[in-house]
Amino acid sequence: MDEQIIHRLKHIYELEKFQIAFYISQLSSIEDKYYHKAFTKLVETERKHATFFAYKLAKADIPIPKVGGTLADIAGSIVGESLELTGPTNTCKMGVALEKKTLLAYHNLIDELRGEPETREKLMEFLLEEEFHALWLQDYGKRLNQKEYQNSGLAVDSIEDHPTININMHWL
Repeated sequence: MDEQIIHRLKHIYELEKFQIAFYISQLSSIEDKYYHKAFTKLVETERKHATFFAYKLAKADIPIPKVGGTLADIAGSIVGESLELTGPTNTCKMGVALEKKTLLAYHNLIDELRGEPETREKLMEFLLEEEFHALWLQDYGKRLNQKEYQNSGLAVDSIEDHPTININMHWL
């Protein structure tokens, strides 16, 4: 197996391990059942991906990155627990950033795997799942923002009562 492909497999494996730790760290404090269910599904899917990469590396007699995986677990947990304090909106933003980084890694690997149609097919399946994760996190983050905005009372104010509008309307 080509050194560049081995590097990419290891890199994606580590990204998947990081995502698993990050999403697991969110599960302990989530009260929103929908959010909890979604993060549980994210963890299940990311574990499936990580298992696939570990299998591919082991099958090629390449050591699975243990230190990287452990560091990914620790880092994912620390980042996740830190974001937990700032709320689910920021957690969703961080999740989107992680998913985008993983998407780029998948695209790069798929582009290089010309002679392995079965692996490419599996990676495209994983790529779609990662895209769905990113889109869900992005959408849910927007919904949380809208909910926070509505709860702040700002959305209740009439636009005509806004001081800037009144001043500008005076000039007209």
